Amino acid sequence: MSSKGGFEFTGLRGVELSNTAAIRLGRANDVHGTLAIPNDDESGRAWRLPAKSGSLPIMGTFAVQLPAAVAAEFSTVVTVSGIRVEDALVVHLNGANVATTTYGFDNSTGHILVQSVPGNGNITLFFGNPGNSTGYVDLRASYLAMR
Repeated sequence: MSSKGGFEFTGLRGVELSNTAAIRLGRANDVHGTLAIPNDDESGRAWRLPAKSGSLPIMGTFAVQLPAAVAAEFSTVVTVSGIRVEDALVVHLNGANVATTTYGFDNSTGHILVQSVPGNGNITLFFGNPGNSTGYVDLRASYLAMR
């Protein structure tokens, strides 16, 4: 039996868990994490974790409706679970939802993402508004955060 970080480990090789869609790991203080495999008909999967210590990044998408701002600069906050103040963060705007956009996104009124700041459970987006657009705009964005 080997030990690392105060834990004792048994030496297992080639463990197979059949008919299992998820593995749930828990700690004594009722904190749990789950590794899940999608239930679809695709062929088998193989995962390879990076050869490093630390946290894996989280990523996803969100939708945000920009306020009817009349200022040249404004900010808005979106709720994103898992984000922390100390995270490194990248946000990419994927474009506007054309079906709900009432104004904006032509050559004179496009909103420009100037900065994205991580918070505990949220991201604050700071925009430049060079055309002083005054209508609501629905945006789709992607983010990547890493500790």
